[in-house]
Amino acid sequence: ADAARGGSVALVGAGPGDPELLTLRALRRLEAAEVVLHDNLISEDVLGLIPASAELVNVGKRCGDPKDRGLQQREIHELLLAHSRRGRRVVRLKCGDPFVFGRGGEELEFLVKHGVPTEVVPGVTSAVGAAASFQMPLTHRDFGVNSMRFLVGQSQARKLPDLDWKELAQSCNKQTSVFYMGMKTLGSICGRLLENQASPETPMALVESATLPTERRLVGTIKSLPELARQSDFGEGGPVIVFLGPTAAFPEHLDELSEGRPRKRARAEPTDAC
Repeated sequence: ADAARGGSVALVGAGPGDPELLTLRALRRLEAAEVVLHDNLISEDVLGLIPASAELVNVGKRCGDPKDRGLQQREIHELLLAHSRRGRRVVRLKCGDPFVFGRGGEELEFLVKHGVPTEVVPGVTSAVGAAASFQMPLTHRDFGVNSMRFLVGQSQARKLPDLDWKELAQSCNKQTSVFYMGMKTLGSICGRLLENQASPETPMALVESATLPTERRLVGTIKSLPELARQSDFGEGGPVIVFLGPTAAFPEHLDELSEGRPRKRARAEPTDAC
């Protein structure tokens, strides 16, 4: 293996977009970075936390968009290796969490093979960030939902992934399934679920640009959601997370609990340092 010459790489999860959802460790690694290789959709607010002295390299990855025009994965590997060999502190800044549909495992394998000291800093994955922002729990005993699964919504060939659709259709009323990169195949996902006897009225929800000021949300059912999304031009403004299961209707449940009053969402205001 090729030994790096004093440099190191941190694979850092940037979370779903809101910079306040960065972990303390992620912030510290960014503040100490000399080079940052970042995905294309990292928010400007997050990038603004990086020191001006650090070199920023946009590698073009659009957080799971297979049509991005960014660098090939092997080119990213070579950049990580080249910068670390120069003795630099390198951050590979990735959307969400590096190990959830982020190809962090491939980058870690390459770096370990070449003897580069590497650290993995977890991030809030988009499904969790979107659920919290929408106030939609991923599990809830009273809704009969005690498990969840994270799924990819399309294959590398941009088609439906090879899933056990019959099992997914039969279990979708008692678990939360979250599809990353599922907006382009939403109609096919819903069609395949219906073909396998899923209840047409099973709740579904979409969250676009989760945790950002431009976030949009849409609630429907397996039967209705594709057309609702088409009418609303969902997916045009940013990445979309697709939720399937009973708790996708939880925001509407909260609206009922508020008895028609506008639901108030607490948000911490920045305070001056002591």
